[in-house]
Amino acid sequence: GGTVVAVDAHAGRLGLVARAAARLGLDEVVCVAADGRHLPVPAASFDRVLVDAPCSGLGVLRRRAEARWRIGPEAVPGLVSLQKGLLTEAAAAVAPGGRLVYSVCTLTRAETSGIAAWAFANLDGFAPVPPPGDPWRPLGPGAVLWPHVAGTDGMFVLVLRRHA
Repeated sequence: GGTVVAVDAHAGRLGLVARAAARLGLDEVVCVAADGRHLPVPAASFDRVLVDAPCSGLGVLRRRAEARWRIGPEAVPGLVSLQKGLLTEAAAAVAPGGRLVYSVCTLTRAETSGIAAWAFANLDGFAPVPPPGDPWRPLGPGAVLWPHVAGTDGMFVLVLRRHA
């Protein structure tokens, strides 16, 4: 038992988290409305940090074909900039020996292997954790779920461990 601190800039999303936690009987969930690029938490204070980053969402096309019309290639650079900002701030919150997880429901290079390469060049003191096994497939230091292989939405995950 630990405490989950859910941070989102959108109060509506936090309401969904709070209702889901209550429905599941989870008492140790704290919802904080804040910009994830400016976390209101002390540095190195969390054992685990998950960045479920806003992304182009192109990994969900299998289920939501209309998603292809909601976002264009011109939006990806702005999303990548946001993802880098979120990861930078999240990394500062990870305690020594803790883990940082970056997850997106997209398959664009810029938001997957591009972010992984950026993380290794810019986030000091972190090492990759071996990616999960089947049905995940290695993609650089991270892993990807290919929809045609896994029968799921497309996703990317990168797990990093802060040196103790």
